[in-house]
Amino acid sequence: MTGRILGGFALLLAVGGAAPPQIAWQDPSSHGTSFVTVADGVRLEALDWGGSGPAIILLAGLGDTGHVFDTFAPQLVGRGFRVIALTRRGHGRSSAPPTGYGFARLAEDVASAIDALGVTDPFVVGHSFAGEEMHALGSRYSDRIAGLVYLDAAFDRGDDSDDDIYAAAVGALPSAPNPTPDDKASYAALRGFLERTQGTLFPEAHLRARYVANPDGTVGGMWAPDRPVRLEMMGAMRDAYADYAPETIGVPALAIYAAPRSAPDLMRPWYPIDDPTIGARVDELYRLQRDRVERHGDWFQRLVQRGRVAEIAGAHHLFVSNPKEVIDEIGIFTATLGGDADG
Repeated sequence: MTGRILGGFALLLAVGGAAPPQIAWQDPSSHGTSFVTVADGVRLEALDWGGSGPAIILLAGLGDTGHVFDTFAPQLVGRGFRVIALTRRGHGRSSAPPTGYGFARLAEDVASAIDALGVTDPFVVGHSFAGEEMHALGSRYSDRIAGLVYLDAAFDRGDDSDDDIYAAAVGALPSAPNPTPDDKASYAALRGFLERTQGTLFPEAHLRARYVANPDGTVGGMWAPDRPVRLEMMGAMRDAYADYAPETIGVPALAIYAAPRSAPDLMRPWYPIDDPTIGARVDELYRLQRDRVERHGDWFQRLVQRGRVAEIAGAHHLFVSNPKEVIDEIGIFTATLGGDADG
């Protein structure tokens, strides 16, 4: 798992530039925007959808901003939650200081933002890399939060036992197609391309924060922080993963894994479905994924004093591909802890 996340982040090293402009476009999502100070000279972007009932703080994955939740958050509000998303330091419109990217510091940023926003006992719901911040929140700030929900985010990053064989299995399958110039003619076109190939209809505001806009309005490469900040982030991750040992989490926690129920769940639109070789390779990848989920789920249960594991057959961004199922799981989890959100 260490190689998987560092390998993905290494893609950001090849690109860079200032945060992409919005270019005469208005975000249709119903959030307000503010900036909360979490340290000297460091402010985080906070997107606030309002709502009433139990509070939820949403944390995005590595490279993403709070805008990745633009279509998911209003659905949570509709189910009786008070919802705010934070964009971590070094990302999007939040401050990008030269240091402070260790997991403990990132968790402290979230705790400070919770205090600054005046939110009481929120549930923290985080995707992917946000699991690292959530581990620290659950162990060091358990008095400030009601519980944690990991969205394909609860992995033993120190376990690289299957990295090589897993990478080989993925590499044996046809690669996803790259977008053509027509697919990058606009953010709407890119959104459609990603829906066709990945099955996830991302919010356009997320894509505008994730990809650089060219002067002519077409879409350029992926956005990333300036190189010194990226190197600082990678260094902090390598240090943490070299001796990975999160502290025991002292609040109730739910881990939702994106997990296939059968091998056909892993078939992609660009695979030749009648090719028996492809079928055998998908079967092998399915076996590896099932083993990975079970292994990391067991690790999570040992890490958490009061934990539960759930699975949803969907994309890595489960809250985009399978929002209703995710919200149902969150509703069940919060209800068992006394939350009074709708069902």
